[in-house]
Amino acid sequence: MQELGINPGYLLIQCLIPFLWFTLSVYTLFRLRTRTLPEVARVIWAVLILIIPFLGALAFFIVQPGEKGT
Repeated sequence: MQELGINPGYLLIQCLIPFLWFTLSVYTLFRLRTRTLPEVARVIWAVLILIIPFLGALAFFIVQPGEKGT
C-alpha cells in the first residue's frame, strides 16, 4: 500500500472517526428515547446530536436532560 501512497495507519484513523461518530450518535439517540422530555426538547437534542459531531453527544451526557424513564 505504501507504493500507492496510502498510509495504512492514517487510513485506519480516517475510517475509525466516522465509525465512532456514528456509534456514539446511535447510542446517544437510544438513551434520549428513555428520557422524559417534551417533544420539542427531544427534537432539539436529536438535531444537536446528529449535526454537531461528538460535541452534541458529549453535551447530552454532561447536561443529562430530563429524568430517566422506565
